[in-house]
Amino acid sequence: MARQPEVLVIDQDPQGRFEVKQLVKQAQLGFAGEAGFGTEAVSLASEVTPDVIFCGMSSSPERSLRTIEALLDVLPETPIIAYARKETVEGVRQSMLAGARDFLIFPTSVERLIASIQSVLESEERKRLRLSGQSKALGPKGLVVTVFGAKGGVGKTTVATNLGVALASTLGQSVVLVDADHSFGDVADMLELSSDLSIVELVRDLDTLERGNVDDALLKHESGLRVLPAPRDALKWRGVTPDSVRAIVHLLASRFDIVLIDTAAMLSELSLAVLEEASVVLWVTSTDFSSINNSLSGFESLRQISYPDDRIRLVLNVTSSEDGVRPAKIEEVLKREFFWTVPYDNRVRVGSQIGKPAVLASPDSPGSKSLMELAKAVTGSGSTPGGSTVQKKGRSWPFRRKQVSSSAQVAEGG
Repeated sequence: MARQPEVLVIDQDPQGRFEVKQLVKQAQLGFAGEAGFGTEAVSLASEVTPDVIFCGMSSSPERSLRTIEALLDVLPETPIIAYARKETVEGVRQSMLAGARDFLIFPTSVERLIASIQSVLESEERKRLRLSGQSKALGPKGLVVTVFGAKGGVGKTTVATNLGVALASTLGQSVVLVDADHSFGDVADMLELSSDLSIVELVRDLDTLERGNVDDALLKHESGLRVLPAPRDALKWRGVTPDSVRAIVHLLASRFDIVLIDTAAMLSELSLAVLEEASVVLWVTSTDFSSINNSLSGFESLRQISYPDDRIRLVLNVTSSEDGVRPAKIEEVLKREFFWTVPYDNRVRVGSQIGKPAVLASPDSPGSKSLMELAKAVTGSGSTPGGSTVQKKGRSWPFRRKQVSSSAQVAEGG
C-alpha cells in the first residue's frame, strides 16, 4: 500500500490550523505538524520535510507571502497550497507569485482537499521528470474545456463554436472541438461543415489513429479549428461507451493545445465522462427559470458524486433583449458567482443559424467581443479584473474568478 502524503499546516490563526488538521485527519492523510508564520514555520518544515504544505493567507497577507517564499527557499520541491476564507483575484495572484501551487477557499470539503493535494503532487512529479529528462514518456497534455448546460436552448453550442473559432483564429492555439452531444449534436451545422466522418468512426478506428495521423479523422474549419462532429444518426451513439470517449479525449489532448467539448444537456454517462476529463467546465445558463432550476439540480447531483466543484465556471448567456432578471438574483439562487456574462447580441444568434460564427462574421459586436475575451481567459492570455495578468508559459493556471465582460447593459437592465 502506497504511503499517504504527509501534510504540514502553517497558519498564525489556531482556528485555521485546527480546521485544516481536521480535514487532513478525515481524509486519512499523514499529519506532519503545525506552526505559525516566520521562523517557526521554516524550522518545523526543515525538521519534518512534509510532502505538502498548507499555508493560511491572513487578512494582511505580507507575513503569509514572506513565509511561503521562505519555505520554498528551504524546501523548493515541496508544493504549497494557500488557503483563505475569502477569495480575491489579487489574493490568488499574490500567493501564486510567491510560489503557491493551488488556492483553496475555506470551509471546503475532504474531497476538494484530496483533489488539490493530488493535483499539486502530480504536477511536482511531472516537473521532476522533466528536469531528469524522463518527461517524454508522459507525452504532452492539452487543456480540456467542457461546455455544459443543464437545459437545451441556453446557447451552449453557440458558445462552444464561437469559443473554438476564437481560440483557433486569433490566439495561435491548436484547438479541436468535439461534439459529444449524443442527442442531436449540431456543431458541424453551426460551422457549415459537412462530412460522413464522426466521433463514431474515430471510436472504431481508435487503435489505428493512435499510431497514425489523427487529423485524417477531423474536419477543418476556415479558422483553423479542427472539428470532431457527432453522427447525423443519433442512434449510432449506441456503439460509443464512456470509456471510448475518455480514450478519445486522452488521444486528442496529446496532440492539441486545447480540447473543447460540447455536451448533451443532461447528466448522462457520456456527459459525466467528459465532465470528469475536463480541466475546466464552462457551465452555461440563461435567465430562463427552467435553466436555473436544472442547473441547481445539476450542481446537487455532482456534489453527491463528489465532483470537484472548483472546476466549474458559471457562464450567463443572455438570450433575449427583454431579459429583466438581475444576474445577482441568479447568483443568489445558485449560490455561486458568474465567471462570465455574454450579453445579448442578435448577431451571435443569427451567425449560429447560418453557419457563420459571429466572432468571424461580426467581430466588433458586443457578443463577439465578450466571447473573444472569454477565449483569452481560457488560455490565460487575458487580463484579470483590475488589469493584472495571471499567466504561466505554455499552460496557464486554471482561471479562478469571474471576469467583467462587455455587458454593462445587462447589469443595468437585468
